[in-house]
Amino acid sequence: MKKVFMLITLMYSVLITAQTLKGNLKQHKGQQITLTGFNYYKTVNLATTVADSLGNFSLNYPKNYKGMAILNTQDNNSLVFVLTQPSIHINGTHLKETDSLQFINSKENNNFIKYAKDQSLRSNALSALTFLQPLYKNKPLFAKQNKFLKKLNKEQTRLQKEDAQFVANLNKESYIRWFIPYRKMVQEMPVIVRKKTAQIPNAISFFRTTDFNHPNFKTSGLFKEFIEGHYMLLENMGQSLDSINVQMNLSSKYLIDNLQENDSLLNTVADNLYNYFEKRSLIKASEYVSLYLLDTQQCSLNDDVAAKLESYRKMKPGNIAPEIVFANNKKLSDLKTNKLVVFGASWCPHCTKEIAKLVENYKNWKDKNVEIVYISIDTDQVTFKNTYKNLPWQQTYCDFKGWDTQAAKDYYITGTPTYYLLDSNNTILIRPKTVLHASIWIETKL
Repeated sequence: MKKVFMLITLMYSVLITAQTLKGNLKQHKGQQITLTGFNYYKTVNLATTVADSLGNFSLNYPKNYKGMAILNTQDNNSLVFVLTQPSIHINGTHLKETDSLQFINSKENNNFIKYAKDQSLRSNALSALTFLQPLYKNKPLFAKQNKFLKKLNKEQTRLQKEDAQFVANLNKESYIRWFIPYRKMVQEMPVIVRKKTAQIPNAISFFRTTDFNHPNFKTSGLFKEFIEGHYMLLENMGQSLDSINVQMNLSSKYLIDNLQENDSLLNTVADNLYNYFEKRSLIKASEYVSLYLLDTQQCSLNDDVAAKLESYRKMKPGNIAPEIVFANNKKLSDLKTNKLVVFGASWCPHCTKEIAKLVENYKNWKDKNVEIVYISIDTDQVTFKNTYKNLPWQQTYCDFKGWDTQAAKDYYITGTPTYYLLDSNNTILIRPKTVLHASIWIETKL
C-alpha cells in the first residue's frame, strides 16, 4: 500500500511540474514522436512518446520551458513551433502537409504558421521583383516600360511593409514578435552577402544593438546561428582583411560588453567564439577576443576557457616560447636555429595533408636556416611510427600522453595542426595559420 501511495505521489508531482503537448497526426500512427528544445548552443530532448494506432500522442515537457521547439516524427519529418502555454493541442494528417495542421488552443502558433507560409510566398515574389528591377531600369529592350517599373517598385515596397506590419500587429508580449525578426535575419544573412550587399550596414547595426541577455535567446534555437552568421557576413563582406578584422573586433567588443554581467553565458559565448575563430583560422579575431577578455577582466572566466584564451597572452609574438624536453634530455633550446614548431596527430586528416607540404618545403627552409620540430598528440605507438616514419627533419617527438603531453599544455594547444615559428633564441616570431602562411613569412621575412 505504501509503494502504491509513493507511486501515485510521484506521478502527481510529475504532472504538476510538467506542461503538455497533445496531438493527433493520423499518418504518424505507431511512430515515435520526439519533442526537442534549445539551451543556447545546445539542443535538448524535452520528451519522447509513441503515437497510438489512431495517431494520438501526449508529451509532457518541463514546466519552466518557454520558447521554440521541434516536433520530430520517426519518418524524419519535423515542425518548428512555439511552446508558450501549459497545454497545447495540435491536429493534422502529416507534418509535411502543413495546410492540414491546426493548433486548437494556441493563437500564437497559428499566427506563426500563417506567417511562415505567407513569408515564403512574399520572399519568392521579392526575389522575382529584385531580378526584374534592374532589367526594366537599365536594359534598352524594357526602357519604355516606365509605368510597369513604377508598379514593380510599388509592389516591392508593399510586400516589405506587409511583412513588417504583420509583426507589428502581434501582441507586444508575444514570443514570435520577438522571434521573427531574428529568424528572418539569420535566414537573410547569406543572401545579403551574395546579392544584397547594400544591406550589410543595417545587418551589422542589427547585431550591435541586440540585447544578448534577453531570456528568449536561450530557447530560440537562433543564438549560435545568429552570432556565427554575423561573423560569416563580416568575413565575406568584400573588404580588405584589415578592415574585416576591425569590424570583427568591434562586434566582439560589443558582444562581450553586452554580456559582462552574465558570467555563465559569457564563458559559454567566449568558448564557442574562440573555437569558431580557430576553426576558420581567424587568428586576429581570436586573439582580440582572448586578450580583451583576459586584460579587461570583465567576468570570472572558468579554468578551461581561461586556458584557451591564455594562449594569446602567453604565446604572443615577442614572448619566449616554453622549453620542450625531448627524449634523451635534448631540448628545444639546443637547436640554435630558427624553427617551426608543429603540433599535429596521426588521426587528424588535415595534419596528414599538411605533412606532405612540410616535406615539400623542408629543403628550401633548411637552406634558410629553419628547422622543423614536430610534436605529436598521438597515444598509439604503432600508429605513430607508421605515420611519421622517414620524415626528413631531425625531431619528431611523442610521449604518447595525448592532450596531456607537457608541451601541448605549455603551448596551450587546443586543436591540430597548430604552428609556432620561433627564432634561434626561442622568441615567438609568428603563429602561422597554415604551412603556406609559414612559407610566405619565411620567404619574405627571414
